[in-house]
Amino acid sequence: MAVVNFKLTKVTGEKRDKVSKKTTVKANSAIESVKKDKAEGVGEYLHINFKYEVKYDPDIGEIVLDGNLWYTSPKLKDMMEDGKDKIQLKNEAVQEISTSIIRECLLESLDIAKKLRLPLPINLPSVEIKSKTVDFKKAT
Repeated sequence: MAVVNFKLTKVTGEKRDKVSKKTTVKANSAIESVKKDKAEGVGEYLHINFKYEVKYDPDIGEIVLDGNLWYTSPKLKDMMEDGKDKIQLKNEAVQEISTSIIRECLLESLDIAKKLRLPLPINLPSVEIKSKTVDFKKAT
């Protein structure tokens, strides 16, 4: 199984003039539509349209990424059911597609948030020291 031809089609970011001491960041991705297609060299694949949004509370800004990707697998026919008005995907395929969307879009949204001076859409690790002092060996 593979996600190929990942591309962003629309990138928007906005910082509003609001100031807040405490901000909550929520990132969400959604598969908006799925279409079965075929391409030379790839064979049958699913064309996936998606949206990735980063929202801030209070509303100090937002980041929205729209894009699409191709999902292919030797077992594609077993991973999906092509109905008249919808395509149903098995959990394994949805998990792989969603993971790819989140990974790629998170990296892009980090760059946009940094440029707009918005809080980063992930919690970076931090160190908490509980004692008042910490002893270290002297370097020679």
